[in-house]
Amino acid sequence: MNYKLILNIGLCFIFFIGCRPVEKVGPDICPSDEFKLTLEKLEIDVLSETVLTLEDAKNKLDLAAAEGINIKSDFGEVVDWKITISNSSQSKFFSGISDNIDIYWYGQPGKFDGEKVNFDPGKVTVELSVLCSESVSKTFEISGKQKFSSLNPKFGVLLRDWDGNGVYPVSGEDYSKDNDGWSGGAGGFKTFAVEYLNEFSAPASNKYAQIYAKFDAVQWYLGAHSIDLLSFQDYLPTENTDSLYLNFFSSSDGGINTGSQVAFKDGDNKSYLGLEQINWTGWKHLSYRFSGLTTNSGDSLKTTDLTAFVLQLGAAPEKSKELKVRYDFILITHGEPLFSE
Repeated sequence: MNYKLILNIGLCFIFFIGCRPVEKVGPDICPSDEFKLTLEKLEIDVLSETVLTLEDAKNKLDLAAAEGINIKSDFGEVVDWKITISNSSQSKFFSGISDNIDIYWYGQPGKFDGEKVNFDPGKVTVELSVLCSESVSKTFEISGKQKFSSLNPKFGVLLRDWDGNGVYPVSGEDYSKDNDGWSGGAGGFKTFAVEYLNEFSAPASNKYAQIYAKFDAVQWYLGAHSIDLLSFQDYLPTENTDSLYLNFFSSSDGGINTGSQVAFKDGDNKSYLGLEQINWTGWKHLSYRFSGLTTNSGDSLKTTDLTAFVLQLGAAPEKSKELKVRYDFILITHGEPLFSE
C-alpha cells in the first residue's frame, strides 16, 4: 500500500491545494523511499543479571525478578516513530522524531489508577510504528510485580521504598534514627513519630513511612524525616535538571489541611521544595521535574552538592495542631515521570 500517496491525497483535500503530488508539508513527514520498516528493526532485550534478546529469554519477562526491557532501533535516518506497549486493558506510549530508539521499560503503564504500578500478568505486545509505514510488533508473557530494585541508570534510580530496596535502603523493619536518617518535630510537640507500617496497602511495596505529630498550638511546620544522600550525584544519569523527575506516592487520612512537603537540601542548607495539599484519600502519584524545585527565594536546584532528601510534615492551607502523612517509593526517573498521564 502506498501510504505516501494516500497521505498526499488527504493533504490535498485538507488544505485545498489541488490534487498535485505533495512531497513535504513541514519537516520530513514520511521517510525516504529507501526506508523499510522490518521486524528486525524492533530489537528488544530483557534486562536481568545478564542481557538476553527477547527470543533468547523465551519471550518472557519476570517483573518480580526486577527484570525490564530495552527497546532499540536504528532507522538509518530521521523518522517520526511511536512505540505502543499494551495488553487488553493497559498501555504505555513513547514517541519521537529521531534516527534511533533507546527505551528502558520496567513494566509501568502510562497511567496510575490508584493501585497498580505495573502491567497485569499475561501477554503484552510491543508495536513499533513509523509514519507512512506498516507497523511491526512482538509479543511476550509478563509475570510478577516490579520492585524497581535493579534499574538501568538511563531509566532512573530508586532512592528508597521502605521494603529494603533502593540505593539508600532502610536498615530494618522499624525506623532507626542512627541508620535511616534524621527525624524530629518542631518545638512544642506533644507527640512526634516516624513509623514503617503496612496497614494500608502501598502501591509499589509492602511497607511505607508514616509521619505523625500532635501539638498544643497550631503550626505551619510540624516536623520532618530526612534521608542522607551520600554520593547522590554518582547515581544520576545526567546533570540536566530538565530531564530528571522526582516520583513518589503520598496519602493521608483525607484531611483538608494536610500538606505534602518534600525537599532536596544542599551543602548550604538550602531546601528545594515540592509542595502539595493532600485533599484526597488513598495513594496518589506525585511527580516534580528537578528544574521546577526551587527555594522560597526562587533559587533553582542543581544536582551537585545535594546532601539530603527531606519528607516534611506541614499544614496546608491553614495551620494545624495534628497531622499525619504517608510516603512511599522515592524514585528518580530520566526523561519523563514514572507515569505520564
